[in-house]
Amino acid sequence: MYSDRHNPPKRENMLKNYLLTAWRHLVKNKVYSIVNLFGLSIGLAAVMLIVLYVKDEVSFDHFQTNGRNIYRLVHNALDPTGHEQKGGSTGAPQAGAFLRSIPEVQAACRIRESGQQLVKKGNDIIPEYAVYADTSFFHVFTFPLIHGNAALALSSEDNIVLSEDLAKKYFNTTDAIGRTMEINENGEFHTFTVSAVAANTPLNSSIRFDMLLPIERSLHGAWTQAWTNAYLNTFFIIKPGSDIKAVEKKMTSIFDQNTARQFAELRKKYPNIYYNYGLQPFLKIHLDKAYNANNGINHWSDVSYSYTLGSIALFILLIACINFINLTLARSLRRGKEIGIRKVAGGSRGQLITQFMSESLILNLLAFIPSLLLVQVCLPWFSELANKQLSVSYLFHTSTLLLFGALILCNTLLSGFYPALVLSGFRPVQTLYGKFRLTGRNYLGKSLVIIQFVIAVFLIIGTIVMQQQFRFMSKKDPGYRTAGIVDVSLPDVPDKKIDLLRSELAKYPFIRQSAVESIGFTNSNWTQMQVNNHDVFDVPFYRMDEFTLPMLKIPFVAGRNFLGGAADSGDCIINETMALASGWKNPIGQRISWDKHDYTIIGIVKDFHMASMRAKISPAFITKGNIDYYGNMIVSIDPNRKVDAIRSIQSTYKKLYPNNPCDYAFLDDMLVGQYKSEQRWMTIITTAAVLAIFISCLGLFGLATLSIEQRVKEIGVRKVLGASLVDITSLLSKDFVRLVVIAFVIASPAAWYFYNKWLQDFAYRIHLSWSLFLIVGLSTLAISFFTVSIRAASAALANPAASLRSE
Repeated sequence: MYSDRHNPPKRENMLKNYLLTAWRHLVKNKVYSIVNLFGLSIGLAAVMLIVLYVKDEVSFDHFQTNGRNIYRLVHNALDPTGHEQKGGSTGAPQAGAFLRSIPEVQAACRIRESGQQLVKKGNDIIPEYAVYADTSFFHVFTFPLIHGNAALALSSEDNIVLSEDLAKKYFNTTDAIGRTMEINENGEFHTFTVSAVAANTPLNSSIRFDMLLPIERSLHGAWTQAWTNAYLNTFFIIKPGSDIKAVEKKMTSIFDQNTARQFAELRKKYPNIYYNYGLQPFLKIHLDKAYNANNGINHWSDVSYSYTLGSIALFILLIACINFINLTLARSLRRGKEIGIRKVAGGSRGQLITQFMSESLILNLLAFIPSLLLVQVCLPWFSELANKQLSVSYLFHTSTLLLFGALILCNTLLSGFYPALVLSGFRPVQTLYGKFRLTGRNYLGKSLVIIQFVIAVFLIIGTIVMQQQFRFMSKKDPGYRTAGIVDVSLPDVPDKKIDLLRSELAKYPFIRQSAVESIGFTNSNWTQMQVNNHDVFDVPFYRMDEFTLPMLKIPFVAGRNFLGGAADSGDCIINETMALASGWKNPIGQRISWDKHDYTIIGIVKDFHMASMRAKISPAFITKGNIDYYGNMIVSIDPNRKVDAIRSIQSTYKKLYPNNPCDYAFLDDMLVGQYKSEQRWMTIITTAAVLAIFISCLGLFGLATLSIEQRVKEIGVRKVLGASLVDITSLLSKDFVRLVVIAFVIASPAAWYFYNKWLQDFAYRIHLSWSLFLIVGLSTLAISFFTVSIRAASAALANPAASLRSE
């Protein structure tokens, strides 16, 4: 008979044995397996969601065939006020001029956002998103057509290209070539003929459209041909291998030639001003915050979002891995005899490491399944939170699956290698007699718990800071009345029936007053105006009638309001900041030059916040305009009869403007809506903090179990000698409470620095106080003490005879 050493087991049998043993151990220890499985599943799910987000972010526009050679024309300028300006918008003439004069430019395309266009469908008027584009659109960009000829799709001003979904919506088929649609432009409906139907634009596209119209329809008027205007995006295909810097210089030179007279006059007063062109790679637009992304470019983002979300996901996964390590070590003390027998039977340390790594691998693979289910359940919520349209199908792309495979292997190594290394190092004699202990004082395990709570405390402080800042911004008095104010958009038509609409609304007892202003009360246009014949201010300007300021209860500090009628055409009102910046002792009666007209200051109003609290109140200029300038009506209603008021506004609006939808919003909701980004991040950080503290408590539970397993005989002796439940619980808990205190001491300065820096982005902000940190510290201590006490109490209640029997 030959011994086993002459017939070594086959490698596949060994692997099968490892996996089978690992599985049996996990099944036998159900509670610890479930805790580990739950923690890892949450960590993996968080990473998967973030991977979906980041994958979507970095993949933007990469489906474009010419993507690497497409560039957007951008500009850099120094204006007369000394401010540096960067913009992604240009005027109309640059595309043709550069295409004709610069050999490296192979093609050009202009895109201009049209916004919501009103479309007739039977008796219904439906707003649809539209974009104007050049005939070269389908040559420069890759948007496949289902029906139609790409070269001729936008060749006529009456042509229209529809997306696949829009064609089905209006014609119940994608084969809509030759069908007609009525679309409202400048107050009149025009007939368009469908010339092509395009496949729906991908979700990860910076250029999105439902309707595509010829750009020539939007370029009427001499102003559209001015070189210094900026109202559309211009794209070029640049010949591969070209010197981009040299091309930019050629473009700036052509611009200088066409604006020489205009800039010569300006430089006499402002010698330092400049205006030059740059070329922004199309594939970098989505994550490049240096240039704005409007006029046809959508879904601009900030790469810092990906970094922040990625860090949060890694934090949560790290906490889950730390739990795995501590819980595995805690259970190891009950596997001493198994380890000893394996070593006595000839098992090598490498084989034991393989055994424990197999358990880690199985647990990670098992965690992957519930993590997928968690992702599917949470994805709609996360998509809404991230302002994206993410799909679970993204998870099953080859590249993503490979990434997750690598993630599972890395997680297996991260969570399993240290426990395997420690457990495989036990001495056989000690393990068989049950006298072994983990070497040292388990400094690593304690350090890992400290790291967990550092992360948890950091996120908890962030949650409270963001909540307080958001509450501060949303509750701070903006300087005008918001309760019971409805902002109603007026149609962009020449025959606005403003006076008639106002008089009709006044008939209702629950509608108190109405006024008109230019572009929505929480928005503003910025312009440059001249004060004292030499000072230039870059300021927001507003057009309001004589009813607006009184209705909103914006007080005057000097002068008077508009009187009404034509007498106000040369008058203006400024705010306190503008009066202070101008340097006049008494601004009333002084003159301001703007848009080739002089205006006389007749009043000064108290400062008010039109923009969000991120920015300081700036100098503001208010004037009246004729009826064409008023784009919004603000209506004061009885707050107790909101439903009746809205119904009356809608019915009256529909009667006067049957071809336009009634868009309205409450002013207080509009103010809160300015902080959507802060709301999203507050929710994300709060969710991360809850997960972090929950998983950290699981880790604390694991470390407490590890400690109690090693002190079980000590606990038995103390009980025999008369120690009470409170005594033993306090004894076992104090060390872990100390760990949480250390974590709090480490996390607090880091949190103070980081969140104080975050608050600096707000002109009006809260101030971090010691009480906030005290509340977080006491709360974390209470949660951690409760967690440890549960495990300590169970050990203290155990029968001491069972633990002392082996002595």
